[in-house]
Amino acid sequence: MKICGIVGSPNKQGNVDLLVSQVLEGAKSRGAKIEKIYLNDLKIKPCQDCKKKPPPKYCFFEDDMGQIYTKLETCDAIVLGSPVYFDTVSAQVKLMIDRSNCLMPYTTLSDGSLGFLRRIKKKKKGIFVVVAGMDQEFDTILTTVKGFFNWANIELAETILYSHSDENYGGVKDDKSMMKKAFQAGVQLVNR
Repeated sequence: MKICGIVGSPNKQGNVDLLVSQVLEGAKSRGAKIEKIYLNDLKIKPCQDCKKKPPPKYCFFEDDMGQIYTKLETCDAIVLGSPVYFDTVSAQVKLMIDRSNCLMPYTTLSDGSLGFLRRIKKKKKGIFVVVAGMDQEFDTILTTVKGFFNWANIELAETILYSHSDENYGGVKDDKSMMKKAFQAGVQLVNR
């Protein structure tokens, strides 16, 4: 089983990164091949809503988003992590999501009708890791991520919500129950 973690936080070794890593370690303990991508390290242009049809490619832009398309096509599971910024995903995650519009374009289908054409055929499992302060809402971010998961043919198996009141960088590592929960989510992802 191949599992890719996608970290949407700009903070390496911060709470999002640590929790995504724990999920991946749990999966690895059950024999999964794991890898992790930091969206902040990639050069991804924003969607230009070009209205062009690029198949067989996903997009006309030749940038690092190609790495994401490949992972969405080939992996068996995706672990996406994001902090809550203004009640939704980080800018890094939003760039990726916007460039995923081409994964299910609205077009003329084979029967002549108009509809959404699913281009990523491989079904995958997914876990969403979200980190926020105690007073932040999670509903809006979950709506955004569920939409992306649908477009990318990912079934949301579990959401790990970490709400905290401290300002300690990477403080989740001291929360043994949360770290265990993330590890067990990775184990269960392989066992499903």
